[in-house]
Amino acid sequence: RDVVHVVRNEDGEVDSLVGFMFDISERKKTEEKLMSLQKELEELSFKDGLTGVANRRMFDSIMEVEWTHARRNHQPLSLIMLDIDYFKQYNDRYGHIQGDDCLKRVAHALGSAATRSRDFFARFGGEEFVLVLPETDEKSAAKIAERCRSLIFKEQIPHEKSEVSQVLTVSLGVGTLVPSHQDEPLKFLEGVDRRLYQAKQNGRNCIVKSN
Repeated sequence: RDVVHVVRNEDGEVDSLVGFMFDISERKKTEEKLMSLQKELEELSFKDGLTGVANRRMFDSIMEVEWTHARRNHQPLSLIMLDIDYFKQYNDRYGHIQGDDCLKRVAHALGSAATRSRDFFARFGGEEFVLVLPETDEKSAAKIAERCRSLIFKEQIPHEKSEVSQVLTVSLGVGTLVPSHQDEPLKFLEGVDRRLYQAKQNGRNCIVKSN
């Protein structure tokens, strides 16, 4: 960076110019590197460290945006929550390294279940995953849920300790709502979670939809 100062005489006329040169290239590089690291950190904070898909924090942000959009435009919003059946027993039988690999395979398979630009998929926590489906009615959401169940079954991941199959399976809860100002996203989420619990009570490897 160059800085030039004008030196004037007693009459205010330009007498001379004094120039200074500063090398800020190194500082600029450092600043750019810090900005890049900050951006990378922000991206990582929304990504699940194990599976590479979005995490719960990102889900909360997306859910808030899509809920507001659906309420404002009077459009249906669907949610699918799913849980790997007998995952604790899987870890006990095959070990945690295989358990981590299993989660990665499940996440990868589920990534192709819903492919529209605004469809969103995240690891909700543990062995639980969630899909947010904007502008999706109950019938379409049920089809995507069945696709999720089928995709995991097709992986044919051995699970000798499962009580419902010799391969890995999932249980799913599905909910659809056109949000109004009286509705709350947390209660909607809790309702879908109850359906997931009901799917487990019904014998697992199944789907429970909205009433």
